[in-house]
Amino acid sequence: MNLKTLRQFVILFGAFFLIWFALSRIEFIKPETTEKLSKQKEETLGKLFIDQVLSQNDTCRTDSVVYTIRNLMKHLCRSNNIDTQSIQLHLIHHSEINAYALPGRHIVLHSALVQYCNNPEELTAVLAHEVAHIEKNHVMKKLTREVGIALLTAVISGGNNGEIVGEMVHTLSSNHYSRELESEADATAIKYLVQAGVNPLGLSDFLFRLSKDQDQLISIPWISTHPESNKRVAEILELSQTEQYTEQAIIDSVAWASIKNMLATETEY
Repeated sequence: MNLKTLRQFVILFGAFFLIWFALSRIEFIKPETTEKLSKQKEETLGKLFIDQVLSQNDTCRTDSVVYTIRNLMKHLCRSNNIDTQSIQLHLIHHSEINAYALPGRHIVLHSALVQYCNNPEELTAVLAHEVAHIEKNHVMKKLTREVGIALLTAVISGGNNGEIVGEMVHTLSSNHYSRELESEADATAIKYLVQAGVNPLGLSDFLFRLSKDQDQLISIPWISTHPESNKRVAEILELSQTEQYTEQAIIDSVAWASIKNMLATETEY
């Protein structure tokens, strides 16, 4: 074998090795299979997560309060062609001003946040923001980025590991999304509100007041999980100015006051 033949053999062998190595890095999984598995995993995670939340907190017991707030959510979803049955709203008694979305299309709403809202438009704006996180798949994006697929898969396979599940719920309820995802959720929420005939300025009003009061209030995770409030308020105001809508009365003032009174009577901090 002369030198030229030997060089050609080495080049061919090297090319074959590189191609084999590159192909070995590719996962030959059909896209529809991956999507289906992801949905199943999210539903399983959602059940584990919401079971954990409900096992540690009391839910609102007054049917008329739950019914009215769920009707706000249904109005929002119907107006935007979102399946009203696919999103489950859970109103729990909690002293922190907070609301957050979980896998499996669950939204947890704290009683303290309802009490802090000045009007139903502000509450509907918060719900619209959380629905946007769900519709844009922000919840799973955040979990896979911060927790990792391997640990999520282990939790799903291993059943209800309370301590780990609790930490993951804490990640979603206490840590903020990226600035990009928050901006997308705000912009989407404004469109949802406009389609539903709800004043979108409820979102900026709520954020502005929460930001102003954060030094006086003891615990307001919703502001810590949604940073840069002043910039967001400015962006929401700018986006809202370009929208036109016909405002609809969603809850009258008497009914709104009644909801807050019943919730306050039931709440025991």
